[in-house]
Order: sequence, then structure tokens, then C-alpha cells
Amino acid sequence: MQGYEFQWAEAGLTEPARLRLSVTESGFAVIRDVLRRDEVEFFREVIRQRLARSGSRLGLGRTQPNASVAVPELTGIFAHPRIVAVVKGLLGDDNVVFTGHCDAHMNMLSGWHKDSGEAFGGYFRGDCFVAPDCRVYKIGIYLQDSDPRSALRVRPGSHRSASLDFGEMLRIDTRVGDIVVFDVRLSHAGQLPDAFEKAIKAVNVLFTRNDRTREDARIAGALKSAYWRIRGRKDRLSVFFTYGYPNAHTYDFSFFNIARQARQSQVRELRLPPELGERLRSLGVRNYDPATHELWAERNVASRRSA
Repeated sequence: MQGYEFQWAEAGLTEPARLRLSVTESGFAVIRDVLRRDEVEFFREVIRQRLARSGSRLGLGRTQPNASVAVPELTGIFAHPRIVAVVKGLLGDDNVVFTGHCDAHMNMLSGWHKDSGEAFGGYFRGDCFVAPDCRVYKIGIYLQDSDPRSALRVRPGSHRSASLDFGEMLRIDTRVGDIVVFDVRLSHAGQLPDAFEKAIKAVNVLFTRNDRTREDARIAGALKSAYWRIRGRKDRLSVFFTYGYPNAHTYDFSFFNIARQARQSQVRELRLPPELGERLRSLGVRNYDPATHELWAERNVASRRSA
């Protein structure tokens, strides 16, 4: 087994120090066989049905921002005991905060990027790439086996550099039941577009004016969907959510990311559904409350003064 690969019991129970070393040094780790196949099939169907009728058109696919609020049927994956055990192995039993960030994706195309939010003005205050106490980790779950085209690609060590090109590219092959844990500052890419999809994306830019917050043009999504049917490509679904250590970096990430999700989502509620909050608390996980963030309070005061 490669140095970044773990079985779930190793990562969450017997070898947390090796897991921490992998994520600290490389910026990521793969944990095998965390979820059962029937669990994955259930979550896959929930997301497929949801995104077949709603969500946002982005990346020539569909996405549901703020999924922890918008899709309560996914509570079982956000508060899965095995996933929480892995995160506790990383952060310590009493140091796990659920940030509230969650996105579900279907058939989206990707380019190289970081999840530290630079395209949206940044999710951190200050230079997060030189902050040793920045410990914000994303859980990525692909709800089907990967193939060479759709596999996640990462640049190990790039969480310590603002450059997207830092580090050699590594392809991660995942199977149903695996999860990937990675530092949100890590450079990574999902399913990259082929030549025809690049042409569709170029046309789409004419409609969106290269504004990442605007939805794709319907014609662009329809063209890509037709192309996939002709090529016989199957639906590719995934879900991502984030935990962090209880400090200012995690709380800033939560605040700015949730604000971005609220802008992109028709679901304006920011607080977690009661059932999800209760299940997380029963597992010893803290829940981020945006109303406690200092910037939230400052904006509310400013809003009241201007009213």
C-alpha cells in the first residue's frame, strides 16, 4: 500500500499519527473501504434525483451548494461515524468542527484549482499558505469507481504554495466506498474537459462573461449532455464537505464559504438542520454557527446603523 493510502481502521483508530503525517506533508490521504456499497448507492441516488431536477448549472454539469441544508437526506454521510473517526484521527477527539460547507456534484468538468477560495476573494484572512495552524480538511467522496479520465488529480505538497503549478501531478484511483481527505489549500483537479468540451466551455464564457458566480447557459449544458450520450459516458457524482480545527482559520473558512454557498444556492438558511446538528453533537463534533462569527456581527451592526 502506498504511503498516502489507508484502511479506515488504520486512519481512524490504529494509525492516526501516520495519517496526520500524510496530510501534513503531502496535503492529502486516501482511506479505503470507509462506506459500504449499499450506503454509496443510496447517497448516489439521492444526489442524482436532486440534481436531475434542481441545483445550479456549473462546470457544464449540475451542483447543489449548501447541501447540508438543502439535501437533508444526506445527513447520514455528513455525520457518518466512520468518517468522523477518520477526522478525529487527524484533529483529535475534542477538536473537530463541522464547517457547514457541502457541495454535491453531477457530471461537472474541472480545471486545476484550490478550495481556499481565491476565485471568490479568498476564504481566509491573511496568507493561509504560510500558516502552520491552518487545518481545514475536505472530505471528497466519489460515488462510483474512477477511471483514468475522471479520477481526481492532486499536486502533493501544493498546500504550502499559492501556485497552482507547484508539485508533480499524481492521479488518485478511487473505488466505491473510498474517501479522500485533503487540505483545502491543495491544488487538485477533477474531470478535465476534452477538446470538444473545451470548445463548449469557450462558447459558454460568452454567455457568463467569465463570471464564476453565474450559472452556465442552458445551451452549453444541453450540448455537453448530448455529447456525453453520444459517447456513452455514465453519470459521475460526488459530494464534498469540510471539517476543521477550532481556530480562526476554520471559522473564517466557514463564514466566507457559507456566504458564497448562500449566493449560489436558492436555499438561504445557513444553520444546519436540527437532525444533522444533533447527530454531529452525538459524535462529539462541534457545529459552526455563522451568527457567532465576528464579521457576521459586524455586518449586522452596520446593517442596522444604515437602516
